[in-house]
Amino acid sequence: AKDAYTRGHSQRVAELSRDLARKIGLPEEQCERVYLSGLLHDVGKIGVPEHVLTKPGRLTDAEFDAIKKHPEIGAQILGSIKQLQDIIPGVLYHHERFDGRGYPYNLAGEKIPLIGRIICVADSFDAMSSTRTYRPALPLQTVLEEVKRCAGAQFDPALAKVFITLDFSPYQQAVEEAQKTTVAPPAPSDSGAPQ
Repeated sequence: AKDAYTRGHSQRVAELSRDLARKIGLPEEQCERVYLSGLLHDVGKIGVPEHVLTKPGRLTDAEFDAIKKHPEIGAQILGSIKQLQDIIPGVLYHHERFDGRGYPYNLAGEKIPLIGRIICVADSFDAMSSTRTYRPALPLQTVLEEVKRCAGAQFDPALAKVFITLDFSPYQQAVEEAQKTTVAPPAPSDSGAPQ
C-alpha cells in the first residue's frame, strides 16, 4: 500500500526463497511456509514512514534506524496470528548476517534460524537485481559474484553456494513482466493542452 517496489519485491523474494528451500531438500510443506514468510518478510515496513521508504538517495542515520525496525514491527504484527508462528523467524531475522553484524539482534551463524538465512540471500539478491530509487539494477552475473563474495560474511556459505546454482530464468521473466506493467508517467505535451 505504501511502496509499490515492496509489492513486487516480496513476491520475487518469496519465489526465490521457496526455490532455495526446495534445492536444499526441505519437505514441500516447509518450502511453502518459507514462501509465505518471504511474501510477508517486509510487512513491518507498514510502520516505517513513507518518505523514508521512497527516499531517493542515501538515508540519514535516523532514517536507516527507522528502516531497521521493520523486522521487529513485522514480527509484532504477525505475532498474534496462531497459524503464522512458524514463519515469524523469516520476518524477524532476514536482516541478520552470518558474521553477526546484522540486525535486529546481531545473531551469527546457525543461531540465525534457517528460514531467516534463506530469506536473507533471496532478499539481498532481489535488492541488487532490481532498480531502486537510488540506483539501477545490477546485471545478473554481477549479483551472483556478490553473493559468492559475501558468503560467510553476510550469507550462510552453504546456502550461498546452492543459491547461485538456481535457475534464474523464471525470475528474470517475472522482472521483465513487472517492468512491462509499470505505468510510466505521461510525457508532457508541447501545447500544454490536456490530451
